[in-house]
Amino acid sequence: MATPSLRFIQMALGLGACLGLASAHSGTRGSLAEDGLFSVMAESQQLLDNADGTLTDRTAQITWMRCSLGQRWDESLKTCQGNAQSMNLDQARRAVQQVNQSATFHQDWRLPSLTEIARITSSRSNPDGVRISRRDFPATPASFFWTSSAKASRDYEPLWYAMSFGSEGLKAVPADSKLFVRLVRYGN
Repeated sequence: MATPSLRFIQMALGLGACLGLASAHSGTRGSLAEDGLFSVMAESQQLLDNADGTLTDRTAQITWMRCSLGQRWDESLKTCQGNAQSMNLDQARRAVQQVNQSATFHQDWRLPSLTEIARITSSRSNPDGVRISRRDFPATPASFFWTSSAKASRDYEPLWYAMSFGSEGLKAVPADSKLFVRLVRYGN
């Protein structure tokens, strides 16, 4: 339980600082200033290997495909085989429908929200420049991935948030952009 003075500081500084202070206060590795909001979130989650090419985030109660669309999971090698495919938003939505129609164990896969994809993004790069756990999500391209989160825009063309597992971070893109896709579903 936080002391009264710590609670006041947490309320005054907001959620991001709250996570950083909680991390520093609890003695866990990292702080907001040192690691950034995304890595604090990524380090705090507990991923359960389902031994079927998926990982369940028990804290958020969501399940991730370990491979990007276009790749397939090889359980014996514990890696993703093949090449991830980049696609525009309409193609990504159609691909999600195809996965759900052909999936033998779940039919409720979807594009992740910005908040969900941020949970698996790290502010620290691996030696190859990828900002995601290579153990949990092998063969992930160091590039942008679609989210289901729209950006409020005054422009005629709607924009969608995209998260990069490379050095670029976050940006808003039009629907005709070619990005990669990682699927998520509720539950385990």
